[in-house]
Amino acid sequence: MEFKTVTVAKKRFGLMRITSLFIGIFLMLISAILVITIIGILPGFGLALFSLPFFAVALGGAKYTCPNCGFDRNFVTTVKVNDSCKRCRQNIAVDWVKPNKKNKAS
Repeated sequence: MEFKTVTVAKKRFGLMRITSLFIGIFLMLISAILVITIIGILPGFGLALFSLPFFAVALGGAKYTCPNCGFDRNFVTTVKVNDSCKRCRQNIAVDWVKPNKKNKAS
């Protein structure tokens, strides 16, 4: 099976991702404190599960279109260098490029 390559722009680590990371860490610390107590075990586990999407947002990623079948709902996180298409199972190498800096008015 051959590899297809797709080029994806890497998103910047902006204010939204930093805020999401801090909220996720804060909620995870509160859930750890709750789990220590006997009464707070179940709410602590629930709060830990509630904090996981905040970490997913902070991790970041990008959507891409499969070069083989054209399926456009594929998603890859920033730490991965290859992925498989959800529809055709084609192996796809991901080439991350740095985002273009915004040009200031000259």
